[in-house]
Amino acid sequence: MHWYHEVDKRLPAVSPALLKVAMPKCPDVELWADELSNALDRAGISDQSEVALFLAHVGHESSDLTRLVESLNYSVGGLLKTFGRHRISEADARRYGRRKGHPADQDAIAEAVYGGEWGERNLGNTEPGDGARYRGRGPIQLTGRYNYARLQLWSGLPVLEYPDRVAEHAQYGAMAATWFWNTNITPGGDIMSTTREVNGGRNGLADRIRRHIRILGSP
Repeated sequence: MHWYHEVDKRLPAVSPALLKVAMPKCPDVELWADELSNALDRAGISDQSEVALFLAHVGHESSDLTRLVESLNYSVGGLLKTFGRHRISEADARRYGRRKGHPADQDAIAEAVYGGEWGERNLGNTEPGDGARYRGRGPIQLTGRYNYARLQLWSGLPVLEYPDRVAEHAQYGAMAATWFWNTNITPGGDIMSTTREVNGGRNGLADRIRRHIRILGSP
């Protein structure tokens, strides 16, 4: 029996065997299969094509559920190239960025690039410290006070008070990923269109395609 027949019968959408195909390096396939299935059910995601796309993107974005906190370990040049001088000044990039003998100050970087007027306008980061407090976490990174608040309203999980749980607990991470999917992804898309919606371009497209093909071919 092919895995998608299980989805059609409203049994768990993600079995441990399927998750192992989708994300071979997943550190706990039993736990994550259970939590992803619960979260997909909570989100009303049961279409086999959509589940396959979801798993392909989650696998790529999180490196098989092994990377659940955004790395802001940027060099000085990397900060300016990635965020631009409208998000971080050259002086702050030099002050906080990684350089010889000086590790990146990741909390300060988060405050600089996710705080201020830009952070308030785009992420709802209205309080001092929100940039670091609500940095990217989860299988598909959730960023900003506004998005954490919307996840909390939808899921009932206390992520505003305990944002680290989105990266530390599979239940929270799975709920964050399905909330992101329902909020940002247009139903009926393909691997190309959903890649654009997940990250705004074609980043990692080859890996996403390989994962998608593996998932669709899984027994």
